[in-house]
Amino acid sequence: MVRVSPGVQWRCADGADIIASLDAELPPDPVGKVGEGGCDGIGHRAAWLYRHSGDPAFTLYGYNFRDGTYVETVFASADAADLEWAFGAWRSVAYSTD
Repeated sequence: MVRVSPGVQWRCADGADIIASLDAELPPDPVGKVGEGGCDGIGHRAAWLYRHSGDPAFTLYGYNFRDGTYVETVFASADAADLEWAFGAWRSVAYSTD
């Protein structure tokens, strides 16, 4: 399952402020958090990974930021083998004016 949605426009907030706000809204106890700086027209990124107890299912909440805006992508799978695909898809999100 993949869900993509635009985030709200942030004014007078930097990436750290936005990430802190998102972190407060996500479910508690992620098994991992990832932050990456941006380059080549791609803004910085942050992701939270959750594993479902007792099975290999996971949910990856990914955020890509650029110029005070962001897009949220959520990847959920019942197969832990898809985890590499989820991170690759999250990292492929790029800003476009088209």
